[in-house]
Amino acid sequence: MAKKVITKKARVSVAKKRWYAVQAPQLFNNVVFGETLAEEVESLQGRGIKVNLGTVLRATKKQNVEVRFKITGVQGNTCSTELVSMEILPPHVKRIVKRAKKRVDDSFVVTTKDSVQVRLKPMILVKDNVQHSLLTSLRMSARDFFAKAAQESTFNEFANKIVMGEIYKDLKTVLKKIYPVSAIEMRAFVRE
Repeated sequence: MAKKVITKKARVSVAKKRWYAVQAPQLFNNVVFGETLAEEVESLQGRGIKVNLGTVLRATKKQNVEVRFKITGVQGNTCSTELVSMEILPPHVKRIVKRAKKRVDDSFVVTTKDSVQVRLKPMILVKDNVQHSLLTSLRMSARDFFAKAAQESTFNEFANKIVMGEIYKDLKTVLKKIYPVSAIEMRAFVRE
C-alpha cells in the first residue's frame, strides 16, 4: 500500500477577539450590563443588543420588559449605547389582560422636543364591560396626553418617564374623568 505524502500544510489563521463591556446610556445611569465579543472595533458600530430591563435597572419587578440598545461608540474596552426600543413580553401582557374585561390598544407616533420620533403602543385596561364610544374617547384622550407630554420633554426625559412609570399616574387622573381605568401599560416604545 502506498504512503500518502503531504507536500503542503494548511495554515490556519485565527483572529484574536476581545471582550468589550456594554454600557447603558445616561438614561440608565451608564450602568455596565454585559459584554460582547468582537474582532475589530468597527464591527461593533451599530450592533444591536437585547436585554432584560431588570438586568439594566437591577430591579426584579422590571424583568417583564425587553430593552433593545444599539452600540454608538467605543472608548477603550467600553461600548456606549443608545435606547432603540422597549417592549413588554407577551406572557406578561396575557397575565395583565386576564384580570380586565375590556382592553384598549393603540399605536401612534409622537415627536419629542428634540425632534425624535417615537412610536408608542399603550394598552389601557378597564374592569367593566363598557360601551365602545367610551373606549374610543379613552383612546383619543390618551393619544392627546402622550403627544403633549412628548412635545414638552426631550427624548431622554420622555423615555425616563415611561420607564419609571411616572407618566401613567398623571394619565390615570386624566382618564378617570371619562371612566375609571384599572391599569395602563406601554406595550411598546420604539424609536423611529
